Amino acid sequence: MATCRFEREIAIAAPRDRVFAELSEPARFLGLQPLLTEVREVPAAAGVRAFEAVERVPLLGRIAVRNHLRVELTPLPEQDRIAFTTRAPLGIELVGAFGIHAEEAATRVRESVRIHCPLVLRRFVEREAIRAQQALLANLKRRLEAPLG
Repeated sequence: MATCRFEREIAIAAPRDRVFAELSEPARFLGLQPLLTEVREVPAAAGVRAFEAVERVPLLGRIAVRNHLRVELTPLPEQDRIAFTTRAPLGIELVGAFGIHAEEAATRVRESVRIHCPLVLRRFVEREAIRAQQALLANLKRRLEAPLG
């Protein structure tokens, strides 16, 4: 098994509470995370939001595989973070958190991710995870900075 880590950060011109609420709601990940095609919330322990999701992972150009995920979000407002764990087939696991901090004119979101997967899949999983998470943060910024109405 292999382990790798990455971090991404973005400033969003939106109130901290709105950013926190957006990333705490499973259904809101549709349209944020570009690989996701389905999200269904499932029962979870107290303080945890869990969902099952389907993502469409491109393999060779137009060929893609439907991948079933289990995701747990743990909103921790007193720590200004939302922890998450994503489990995928083939022993792939992503563990991380969104740190969400109010600044003068914006909210800074820092995402830290640790990937644990079979060594043979490491480069592919890391590349796709980084692409998906960069898109998630860009889509979050676009969504929350869009004019209301």
